[in-house]
Amino acid sequence: MAWLCAVAGCGGGAGALASREPARPPGATLLQAAGTASGAAALTLPPPSSAAIGHLENPDRLTRLYEALAALDDGHAHDDVRILQYGDSHTASDVGSAVFRRILQARFGDGGRGFVALGRPWKGYVQDGIHGSMTKEFEPERPRLKDGVITGDGSYGLLGVAIGATKSGARASTDVGARSSRIEIAYWRDPQGGSAEVFVDGARAGRFNARADPPGPGFLALDVADASHEVEVQTVSDGEVRVFGMALDRSQAGVVVDALGINGAQIFTALRWDEGHFAEQLRHRIPDAVVLAYGTNEALDPSIGDPQYERGLVDLLGRIARAAPGASCVLLGPPDLGRRAGDDRVWATWPRVYEIVTMQRRVAGAAGCAFYDQVAAMGGPGSILGWAAEAEPRGARDRVHLTRTGYAELATAFATDLLRGYDAWRAERGLAPTGASRTWAVTPR
Repeated sequence: MAWLCAVAGCGGGAGALASREPARPPGATLLQAAGTASGAAALTLPPPSSAAIGHLENPDRLTRLYEALAALDDGHAHDDVRILQYGDSHTASDVGSAVFRRILQARFGDGGRGFVALGRPWKGYVQDGIHGSMTKEFEPERPRLKDGVITGDGSYGLLGVAIGATKSGARASTDVGARSSRIEIAYWRDPQGGSAEVFVDGARAGRFNARADPPGPGFLALDVADASHEVEVQTVSDGEVRVFGMALDRSQAGVVVDALGINGAQIFTALRWDEGHFAEQLRHRIPDAVVLAYGTNEALDPSIGDPQYERGLVDLLGRIARAAPGASCVLLGPPDLGRRAGDDRVWATWPRVYEIVTMQRRVAGAAGCAFYDQVAAMGGPGSILGWAAEAEPRGARDRVHLTRTGYAELATAFATDLLRGYDAWRAERGLAPTGASRTWAVTPR
């Protein structure tokens, strides 16, 4: 894999990234006080790659993904095309990624809802068609950082946040609106493990024993009717039962998009997970592409310097490359960002986000990944100020998040450029066209 060598530093390349300081825009401080359109326009980003399609730079790096989509398109696929998107609250809400998922599934087929949490790993966990609940005996489990020390064993599944209980009678359930014909429960096994039963639509469907030495992941696969389902896990003995979540699949081959976002996450969040465990989870999922959608929280954290950020991004890409060396990779740049500034507390653009975009573009180029520029797709620096001021706003009131309409627009732009890149890839290889490139219109749910 081309980007594996770049990230690992063989032959130079990415190894020098951590010491390179990107230049700030002329005259820009960490916060631009002027919130006017003219002030924002003074902040410009480096030009995209000459090979860009729309705002998708280096689409030629997506060969593995495009080959897998072509197998679906031409009727040769025996498995789903899986895209894993890791990110922060923009991804955790699954508003934009749900639109992205529906567009790709409309073109290539619905392979299933993908990986979701069971229960409520945090209070606000509600994704597209997913609604969970759990009794107080189940509690969220994730690594914690306190006084520079990371606590926990780092084994929290594909999402990086699990739920755990140690007493019999604990219950966690999730209603799934999407159709599924196969459900795979992922959990942790260790010497102190207990047992749990799994119910589907109120009927007992299976049981798993979470006790094992040495520790390691466990999986329970259940074949069910192709329909929407309610899935519940109930502990039936004392001992730790740690549930990572479940993968929801269908018998037909198609596209699956996993939205693996955590509120408040940075690239450093994933670096707190045990690398061996993370690699096992990723290999089990067999992704065709991994999308990293971070940057907003790093832009708002004044303690993160450029070398630290670039090194962390390179390290995370290295972990993914070692775990899934055949997968395509995409860095999905953060959306535009505004903050209150000045004595009158007017909204202003936040230049640090553009520096994050600059570093992501550079690391993506060195690592052999594609890069998608969401700031440019929104209209350029300062666009969030206009989006939030519209009569029907596309930007949220906090100028950090977007509305459902805004997320849908960005996701549609991303999917459209990705599909244009795929159609161009087919044409370059002399493959017959299978779908017209067009602008998609998807109404957010």
